[in-house]
Amino acid sequence: MTALELVQGQLDAYNAHDIDTFCTYFADNVTVRDGRTQECLFAGMEAFRERYQNTFSNPELHCHLLNRIEQDDIIIDHEEVTGIEEGLVYAIAAYQIENGLIQQVTFY
Repeated sequence: MTALELVQGQLDAYNAHDIDTFCTYFADNVTVRDGRTQECLFAGMEAFRERYQNTFSNPELHCHLLNRIEQDDIIIDHEEVTGIEEGLVYAIAAYQIENGLIQQVTFY
């Protein structure tokens, strides 16, 4: 699977609120970081699954892709998300692919 296919697949699973399929696109030792501080927000599949299982419980959750940039094993998405907090949330998500899985996600 290409980097682009991985990132699109996880986005499709995110919007379907399908936690099991969503997690298959990520490495067991996935890390999620805050891009401004480089702080690790959570790491490892157990924490990742727990965090997103809670997020997926909101039926209003949906991510609309505004733009995507692909460069080798890095995909950067500009997203408009509903259902995380009141109103729209705009985010930049940078996905780093290693060994056929998403290894790191950095949110701005």
